[in-house]
Amino acid sequence: MTLIIGILIVVLGLAGWGCWRAARAYWKFRGKRIVTCPETKEPAAVELAKWRIAVEAAVEHPALHLKDCSRWREREPCDQACLPQIEASPEECLVQSILSKWYEGKDCSCCGEPIGHLGRWQREPCVISPDLHISEWKNIPVEKIPRVLGNHAPVCWRCFVAETHIS
Repeated sequence: MTLIIGILIVVLGLAGWGCWRAARAYWKFRGKRIVTCPETKEPAAVELAKWRIAVEAAVEHPALHLKDCSRWREREPCDQACLPQIEASPEECLVQSILSKWYEGKDCSCCGEPIGHLGRWQREPCVISPDLHISEWKNIPVEKIPRVLGNHAPVCWRCFVAETHIS
């Protein structure tokens, strides 16, 4: 009886360890990312197959796989040569990280208030173009974010709401 209990404890421990590894991989590799397409040298928005990666992580070191790429609309699925960029720094190419770094230390172009830290549960700040058009990030294709960050200015959520309700 103690042998059965011992085996059960080991099995449950291994299952728990596998579930922990799967959950950790899922959270690490979720979200849209921006990479440089090795073929075109242009920014591309990619999303990893996070569920597949999580399942693989439960039992072995997972291999990264793309679920979607903004370049696939123009071309058939590629050889996924961009994956080493993600493997090298998974957090650095995450859209949320890119935007957080860009807003860091910036003030709103309309009211002058500091944008502050981007929290996961708060309203995202917006951007204003050189021709004074304010946009939310959800209306900007992910692969265009690097270009937008180069020529737009930050706007806080309060000013976005005020400006869009006045117009």
